[in-house]
Amino acid sequence: MDHNTVSGLPRKTLRAGIVVGAVGAFAVILAPQIMQLLVLGPSYSQALGAVLQVLFQLVTLFFLPFSAALIAASLVMRHLDAALAPRAQTPLDALPPTD
Repeated sequence: MDHNTVSGLPRKTLRAGIVVGAVGAFAVILAPQIMQLLVLGPSYSQALGAVLQVLFQLVTLFFLPFSAALIAASLVMRHLDAALAPRAQTPLDALPPTD
């Protein structure tokens, strides 16, 4: 794999984690207001309310922990990239001899 492709991966992973976290946070914050608006509306459907309730619960359960996992993975990838970069650039002839 190309080094430029690998070095961009932590940045993309961090952005994805932030976006997923923002969507999860907005779902947690706005879910009660959206459900209340649906109940007070003229054409309230029990089925639609139940589906949206389950959807908001799944978003709350999965998006926030998955966001934290993506952000942590991007930090680990960035650390490993920084830790392994000097070793990869060192030529084999410059290494001290091992006995």
